[in-house]
Amino acid sequence: MKNIVLLSLFLLLLPQISGGEEYPLKLRTSYNPGYLRIVLEGAEEIVTKAIVNQKGSNILVTFPVSSFTIQEEKAEVAHKKTDKDTVMFSPGEFSGLKVSALKNPGRLIIDVYQDEKKGEKKKETALKSAPAKIIVIDPGHGGFESGIVRDDYAEKNVVLDIARKLGALAEQGSFKSYLTRSGDLFMAQAERVKYTNSRNADVLISLHVGHHKDMVIYMPVITEYVSDIVKPYLSNRGQEKYLKKTVVLLNAIKEAASRSGSGEETVRVLPLPYSILSKIEAAALMIELPSFEYANYTEEFKTAVANTLNKGLYLYEESEAK
Repeated sequence: MKNIVLLSLFLLLLPQISGGEEYPLKLRTSYNPGYLRIVLEGAEEIVTKAIVNQKGSNILVTFPVSSFTIQEEKAEVAHKKTDKDTVMFSPGEFSGLKVSALKNPGRLIIDVYQDEKKGEKKKETALKSAPAKIIVIDPGHGGFESGIVRDDYAEKNVVLDIARKLGALAEQGSFKSYLTRSGDLFMAQAERVKYTNSRNADVLISLHVGHHKDMVIYMPVITEYVSDIVKPYLSNRGQEKYLKKTVVLLNAIKEAASRSGSGEETVRVLPLPYSILSKIEAAALMIELPSFEYANYTEEFKTAVANTLNKGLYLYEESEAK
C-alpha cells in the first residue's frame, strides 16, 4: 500500500519536475525616426528559431518552446502572451517589417515601419538591410614591442588573441571588423591612425593590458585648436565631431561590464591626451585590461573579455538608433 501511495505522489509531481528549463527573454523597445524597434534577447536556440507573423495591425512571435517568460527592461509597446508559445505585440498601424536574428548574445530584432504616407516605394526602401557598421580593433604593440611581459604572457599576443575573438563576434552581428595588425608586426601610432580613418570606421577600440586589477577605459582629449579655415585641408580632422559618439560608446561598454557580472565598479575612466585617439574620426576608446598579476589570461577569460566588449558594441548600436 505504501508503495502505491509513493507511486501516486511521484506521478502527481512528474509534470512539475519534468517541465524543462524556463527561458527568460529580455524585452526592449525604442522609437526611432520612421520605425519602432522591438528587441527580444535570450538563449540563441530560442530567439533565432522564432517565427514572426503579421495579423492585421498586430505582430505575432511564436517560439519553439512554451516555457519562457518576458522580462521587461524597456517596453513601450503593448504586448501579451496569447498562447503558451506566442507573444502578440500591438504597435498600431504599420507599413512593413524587417526581422533579423543575431548571435552572441541571441537577439530577435523586429523593426516596425510606421510611415504609410509614402506608399510601397517607402516600404521597399525600409525593408532593405542597413549597411554594416565598421569597427577597427587595434591590438597594442607588436613585433619588437612586446608590451608588458610576465611569465608566459606577452601583452602583444594576449591583446591580439582578444582582438581576433572580438572581431569574429562583431561579424556575427551587424559590424564589419578590421584589425590594425593581424599578426606579430610593429605598427607606429601614425600608421594605426591612417589605417583606421582610411577604413571609414564607425568605431575604434584599442586594446592593451595595464598594471592594475580593474579595467581602465581611456577617453580621447582634444588638445589642439584648429581654425575653421585650415580644417577642410587636414588629412584627418580628429575627434572634434565624434566626442558625443565616443561618450555613448563608453557608457555602452561600462553597462556591458556591469551586466557581465564583473560589475561597473571595476571599470575606471581616465582622460588620455596626446594619443592616437584624438586623431581618430570615429567613436574611439583605448581599453587597458587587468594586469597579468590579477587576471589569468586563459582562453576562457579572453573569450569572456571579447564577449563583454561585443555586448558593449551592440548596446552602442541600439543607443545610436534611438
